[in-house]
Amino acid sequence: MEIKNQYEILAKKYKLPSWKELDDEFELLYFTSLVEISHVLRFIRRRINDRVSMFIHNLQGFLQPNPGSPISLEEANFLDEEEKKKVAVILRELMNLERRNSLLDLNFDEKKDAEFINDALKRWFELKKDISEIINKVKKGWESKVKEYSKEEYFG
Repeated sequence: MEIKNQYEILAKKYKLPSWKELDDEFELLYFTSLVEISHVLRFIRRRINDRVSMFIHNLQGFLQPNPGSPISLEEANFLDEEEKKKVAVILRELMNLERRNSLLDLNFDEKKDAEFINDALKRWFELKKDISEIINKVKKGWESKVKEYSKEEYFG
């Protein structure tokens, strides 16, 4: 039985979000089809955590840049103190999810995996707008630097 079909059975049992909704947010499969997997909810929980971990990694440098990375140092300067406080709040929420996931990896429990999936999706939707605003501010910082650099280096 395909993973999607397995999930749909578990989704009814645990009142989980639709496969599409989870896949849209967390890209559950890298492949178009995965025929069999032993623990579907564990697999999905780990895919959610992959996305959470990626954003933890991306955001933490805004608060404590790596002194050996010019990129990290530059990006930390793109945010003001209020925005950095917002990043700290977001990171606390994301770290809470990540550590909950770690505990679930130590003590497998299908019901708790289902609870995590429901809660993680809810928290994700609450945090997504704020994360997007922060990333957009940093993107604009880079756009400003590109324009600044282009003016300094233009020889035409």
